[in-house]
Amino acid sequence: MKTSEILKTLVLLICTSIFISCQKEEEGRKITGYEEYTITVASEKVPGLLFSSGDNHLSEVYAVMREHSAVWEQLGSIKGFEYEPGYEYTLRISETNYLDHSMGDPAWTEYELLKLISKEEKTSDNVPNNFIPEWFYTEYCTGIDSEFRYYIDAENKSVIEEDLNSNPMITFGGLDCYMDNNWTRWLLVNEKKEIGMLGFIKKESKESADFPESYKNLKPEGTVTRTMEWTFIIGNNPENEENAIKYDVFICNPSKSKSAGPTSVPYFYKDFTQYYQEKYPEYEIKNVVVCYNEK
Repeated sequence: MKTSEILKTLVLLICTSIFISCQKEEEGRKITGYEEYTITVASEKVPGLLFSSGDNHLSEVYAVMREHSAVWEQLGSIKGFEYEPGYEYTLRISETNYLDHSMGDPAWTEYELLKLISKEEKTSDNVPNNFIPEWFYTEYCTGIDSEFRYYIDAENKSVIEEDLNSNPMITFGGLDCYMDNNWTRWLLVNEKKEIGMLGFIKKESKESADFPESYKNLKPEGTVTRTMEWTFIIGNNPENEENAIKYDVFICNPSKSKSAGPTSVPYFYKDFTQYYQEKYPEYEIKNVVVCYNEK
């Protein structure tokens, strides 16, 4: 190779390196927008939906109202803001929009407290029950069918049947029960998608030999792949199991599936024998079992 050709090649490599370096600098974090404004923060947080790491997550969010607005909207976090429930706040905040294509989520927004204008102990008016969109329930949740199956071995079976079908602990109080698709959170909602109760799901393995024999009268469909115990924890603290409800769970691959491969389906069982023996001691009650299927 001639000296002139070698020099041309070196110059080309240097220019290419400089171009790539400049391009990387341009592809770093950019501020694409910035503004400051005043908001009202409601006296209670409510359930909402936040997007991070490529997925939607249930969370407790702030209900906020911008100045010159009469509509509450959700806000996930405000840097530097120390929130205390039971107080309505007026804040001056900044909103900064970022863009960085090297990040998993390239575009995001950060909110920061600039000034605490007021803090008043009161109950905020007309705060929405939640900010969860209706599509979340159909696209990101699994429903539990409230039309449960049951097995009863007892005198006066009709009395137990009537009680089962009117007991809010068993019927979910007429509300629809949903779990997120990760089986980590649960919600009870009405037809208007207002949340009546929600919480976390704690899952542990459990041997089928430890399940009551009476479950055999309500066999799940498909092939059982795992047996577990799921604890439905009520409230926003996943460690607080007070008033939690436990279910024995069969995880099954259904015998018939519309998808190419099997999809795991949970079947929930609960033995209410002792509960009804104590409630109706005058009757001879041997077994009362309830089973819930996925919708």
